[in-house]
Amino acid sequence: MLERPLVVYTHAAPAIGTLLLRASCEVREGPERGRRREEIAREARDAHALCIFVPDVIDDALLAMLPKLRILAHFGKGYDNVDVAAATRRGIWLTNVPADLTDATADLAWGLILSLSRKINAGDRALREGLQPAWHPSRLLGTHVTGATLGIIGFGAIGRAIAKRARGFDCQVLYYDVQRATNETERGLGVTYAPFDEVVSEAEILVPVIPAAPETRGLIDTNVLARMRRDALLVNVARGSVVDELAVASALRERMLGGYAADAFACEERGLPNPPRGIPAALLAERERTVFTPHIGTAVASVREALAIVQAENVLAALRGERPPNAVNRPNFAPSGARGRA
Repeated sequence: MLERPLVVYTHAAPAIGTLLLRASCEVREGPERGRRREEIAREARDAHALCIFVPDVIDDALLAMLPKLRILAHFGKGYDNVDVAAATRRGIWLTNVPADLTDATADLAWGLILSLSRKINAGDRALREGLQPAWHPSRLLGTHVTGATLGIIGFGAIGRAIAKRARGFDCQVLYYDVQRATNETERGLGVTYAPFDEVVSEAEILVPVIPAAPETRGLIDTNVLARMRRDALLVNVARGSVVDELAVASALRERMLGGYAADAFACEERGLPNPPRGIPAALLAERERTVFTPHIGTAVASVREALAIVQAENVLAALRGERPPNAVNRPNFAPSGARGRA
């Protein structure tokens, strides 16, 4: 390993990760608000490792300003905000953290489903704003979750965990995925495979759980919303870009959709072409039929600490000249010792 290599964080991270690095590295922790692009270029100019997070956009132009960089260590599974080809060409490892985020995300999905269907947030807000009397026969009427038809788009680990929890609510679960699950999995979870259009049109609660990619961008658009039930609830715990947020706002306004809940938003994905500057005002205006959380799907202390540890371990491996345990690329100019283990 280099003598005291420099590791720069773009955002504040759990201390357990930086403690692991400080024994052998110089560490510059990131601010709570995160570093802007020009700050990353300045602070990481001599960095050997850059610890990055979801809001960062790491492209070839930025990498060109970081000539000593050996590794980009991501804090999470997704890395669609990184130009992987550019990192590979420049001999820079890219790693992610394939830790088990499943339960935390699935729990939050059900929190959003319940909050949206029973107007929990709207009721809380009304009481805080002075609503009296509290009880009323026709105020804040919600919808049943028990016995509802739940549609899941994407049936990976998180989709399956959401389906598993649905059994406690006696839901009928329909799912669509490009790769159908085994008969054993379907029987074990009590779910039914159906074509995309059928899942969309039958679901009383629709939950997309798919990764951000060019082919999934805006998947839930005006055409899909038009095929949904007028009273359906849409719950997004995937990436914000999977949903056309302006189309959702319009559907809510025109009473073509029962409600929308989200934990992720397109404005976070700065690598998008022409990303929005914030959550659309028209969507925020729909106060009673929406529930929003600030990307807290994995915001459980033990989960975030586990992410920080693996991120640090990836950094240490790369700086020792080894192949990081969670590498997602094979750099063109990786150290010779790493090539033999790639």
